[in-house]
Amino acid sequence: MHYLVYIFCIAVLCSCGGKRVKHAETTTKVSQAQPAEMKVVNSLKFLSPTKDSLYRFGDDLVVEFECKKRFPLDSSVIYIDGKEMMRLGQAERRAVFPLGERKVGTISVKVIAWHPEGKQGVASTTIRVKPAQAPVKCTYEVVKEYAHDPKAYTQGLIYQDGFMYEGTGQFGESSIRKIDMSDGDVLSVLNIDSQLFGEGITIWGNKIYQITWRSRKGFVYDLATFSLESSFEYNSEGWGITTVNNELIMSDGTNKLYHIAPSTFNILGETEVYDNNGPVPQLNELEYVDGLVWANVWLTDRIVAIDPSTGVVKYELDLSGILSPAERAKLDDQDDVLNGIAWNPEKRTFYVTGKRWPKMFEIKVRMD
Repeated sequence: MHYLVYIFCIAVLCSCGGKRVKHAETTTKVSQAQPAEMKVVNSLKFLSPTKDSLYRFGDDLVVEFECKKRFPLDSSVIYIDGKEMMRLGQAERRAVFPLGERKVGTISVKVIAWHPEGKQGVASTTIRVKPAQAPVKCTYEVVKEYAHDPKAYTQGLIYQDGFMYEGTGQFGESSIRKIDMSDGDVLSVLNIDSQLFGEGITIWGNKIYQITWRSRKGFVYDLATFSLESSFEYNSEGWGITTVNNELIMSDGTNKLYHIAPSTFNILGETEVYDNNGPVPQLNELEYVDGLVWANVWLTDRIVAIDPSTGVVKYELDLSGILSPAERAKLDDQDDVLNGIAWNPEKRTFYVTGKRWPKMFEIKVRMD
């Protein structure tokens, strides 16, 4: 997809002695006739980087390789995520690339080398890149408390035009419901097949989308009537889902966000999510606000705010103290955790709750 292209800083070449110099001044011009057929041989070995090693923005990526003795080197090319970065000559087997602040996650590194007699060596590996800076810690204040159905195993939450739409889970208990926020009345409920475990919900246009956990099946309902209009399938678990302009973004319990076409549910691309410590897995209920995807981290009281174009966790919010100790003591500590986040654009407040929590909270978040 268009935003999976990794953009690195201008590559600089380091000679075998380790001196760093500008790319434009040192790139070796390679001009050679290519034979009609190239024989691929096992001639190369990476010395650096090691597979799946973790780097930070601003680190130097040292690409260094060696050739087996029986394969003299004519020339070589280094590729980063499929993009040609540098051409090297016969004596060059090392280059250095500063990692700019762009996307995080898995990056491919490949070297193609040409040897005499029409032989070609290919070696590839991957690295992972994380942000150098920790997420900004947000603070919050509770604006208002609302009663919440303590039997509702909350999986998805979304606010629109004065109403709260809630998706619930567990086999035999899964539903979507519409709630009047002025008095807390449940205006309508649709219970789904007892063999399905409901997960996140989102609204796109006049439709409400619901995904399920492991059945790899989702549903599209009319927002006004909850009448079923269509269904769709996907090839992962379903956890959280939100609407981002003209696409949907879904989580599956890993550190990935899937960008999805609403009309076909085809995957448009994927974004890996990292903070300064590394990948952030267990991404669950999602809510899109002002360019960021806010996500509950399953089995924790942590909410992270993610740049969906880069995968960088920009902000984090700790809600471990929002329930009183007495209220928390009544919960099942195995899974009755924080889950459910919705945004009120008029008041610029969030609504948060948890699975089988007795309350829903309206909070104002400070991001500085």
